[in-house]
Amino acid sequence: MYQYAQLVHWIAQNNAVFLPASVDIDMTNVCNQDCYYCDSAEFRKQHPTQQSVADYIKLIDQLSTWRSHSPIIQGSVNTICFSGGGEPTMLKGYEKVIEHSVLAGFRTSLTTNGTNLNQLTDNVNHDTLRKIAWIGVDIDAGTELLYEQIRRTKTASVFNRVIANITKLTAIGVTVDLKILLNEHNADHIEDIFKLAQQCGARMVYFRPTVIGNAVYDCRPLEPIVIELSKRYNIKFRMNLKKFQSRTYNRCHQMYQFLIFCPDGNMYTCCENKGNPRFAIGSWTQGDFRDLWLGKQHHNIYNSINTQLCQPCRSHNHNLAIENIMQTPELLDTLFY
Repeated sequence: MYQYAQLVHWIAQNNAVFLPASVDIDMTNVCNQDCYYCDSAEFRKQHPTQQSVADYIKLIDQLSTWRSHSPIIQGSVNTICFSGGGEPTMLKGYEKVIEHSVLAGFRTSLTTNGTNLNQLTDNVNHDTLRKIAWIGVDIDAGTELLYEQIRRTKTASVFNRVIANITKLTAIGVTVDLKILLNEHNADHIEDIFKLAQQCGARMVYFRPTVIGNAVYDCRPLEPIVIELSKRYNIKFRMNLKKFQSRTYNRCHQMYQFLIFCPDGNMYTCCENKGNPRFAIGSWTQGDFRDLWLGKQHHNIYNSINTQLCQPCRSHNHNLAIENIMQTPELLDTLFY
């Protein structure tokens, strides 16, 4: 909430350089799976690319020194999430990038299908691994048959390999969550997911509705089942139902608080429009990307996008909170009491 308040204050004053609180770094557009709901398949097809490990380490160094890049800076980059249009662990040497982010002091997290998580446990100091905020494994099912029906591994099934990797990480004290996109395939098999979470030592299960196009799978009737199973298996859960809340905002304020670095070498302001030039600020591999942040192109994107045409996305929840503060200015003060 402090970050939201800072952003609202900056929007009102607009007299400094406001840094994004969080960034996503997508390390590769290569993926070993073909999930039926994937919204990045076309981007991967058009840009089957990745940058080098050295490029990503240089990027982290630039992020860590961003505050000294301009004399009029507000805020700071606190969090780096390694997510992906592709599978981040498919980048050879990805574990060096994760390690560098942790050691640079960022709150570091990783979203992955878990295929090559063994590269972390095999090649990174375990004390360093325990400093990772969380690793979220997109798994979607508690059994191999259903897992492959949903996630469709391109070669042989990696289900058992993924479970072994998770178990190895939790055994040394790394925080791992299971991530589930609820849909018509797994709605009747939620208990299997809690059994699996208990088996591999996951911290919690994080449920979200599957979104295909503008259609959101209505998982709200499943909430009582999830609550009961959470108690039975003593596994915590989160269930993101914010996508069902109506928009109260006309601008995507998160465009000033969230930045995505993609493997095609460009920076994007929208997690749902990677590869779309309309949402690209510019290159992060050529020149200094920090000079493009809050530039003319950035402001043009913010001012020209009609959010009423957007599909439900991960920024929706944050935009609701930011808009609430904008419409209730007294919250700027009360948040800091």
